[in-house]
Amino acid sequence: MGGLVGSEHHSPSPTTLCGGCGFKITDRYYLVAVERAWHSECLRCGECRRPLDTALSCFSRQSRIYCRDDYYRLFGVRRCNRCCLPLGSNELVMRARDAVFHLACFTCAACNQPLAKGDIFGMRDGIVYCRLHYEMLQHPSTLTFFPSLSSSGGLSNGGLGGNSPGSGSLGHHHSVQKGRPRKRKIPPAAAAGMVYDSSGTNGSASGGGGGGGSSSQQQQQQQRTKRMRTSFKHHQLRTMKSYFAINQNPDAKDLKQLAQKTGLSKRVLQVWFQNARAKWRRNIMRQQDGG
Repeated sequence: MGGLVGSEHHSPSPTTLCGGCGFKITDRYYLVAVERAWHSECLRCGECRRPLDTALSCFSRQSRIYCRDDYYRLFGVRRCNRCCLPLGSNELVMRARDAVFHLACFTCAACNQPLAKGDIFGMRDGIVYCRLHYEMLQHPSTLTFFPSLSSSGGLSNGGLGGNSPGSGSLGHHHSVQKGRPRKRKIPPAAAAGMVYDSSGTNGSASGGGGGGGSSSQQQQQQQRTKRMRTSFKHHQLRTMKSYFAINQNPDAKDLKQLAQKTGLSKRVLQVWFQNARAKWRRNIMRQQDGG
């Protein structure tokens, strides 16, 4: 980096040459930047050609002069679009459009498949997908019993079918089952007193019990202490819904990877998928009964 310094010379040296045009400087006033002399009109950014004669500072790299904005844009510390950690100056990276990734981070956001140079992939909202999952995002009608996808690049609000409970939230609704009744096992989520409701627009997990209980059970539930409430951010919901479209019942290894991506605990993720599967089954039953 070189500071821009203006100097006044009444009788410049005969050997004073301009660092820009290379010609001898005969002007009374000239500029000195990065230990070289310049005609005032020759000191320009090598990228955008903006004059730098009135700038407070300028930057130099490989004998070229840059303005502050272009220097930081071209050579400043960049961060990986996936993990947001800094990229080393000597580190091998993968570039996709304006995004830069660590080699290990350049993977499909849905299946975590590593992508190498020459592989076909797609990007949506700065997120990288392999060819298969990108086509699934682009053409949701080809998916059978999968949540619908919106044109904005993520899963649509309440995309598991039925009425949307809120912006990006997954609602838990009690439905009346037609036909022959059958015994239903209480899911662990209900036993733990945690179900997903539609009270918040950011997708919240709040306390609540399973439906169909007796009045005494409801009274006992009301007497319980205040339960944990988890608020989901949009990128967390997008990641969970994208994975649900691929695998509705993730195993422990999958939950661990999702926990690392979303920052949520495995237990919270497990409950979310349990409720998502339950709602998906109810919607399928409604479609079958309606048909």
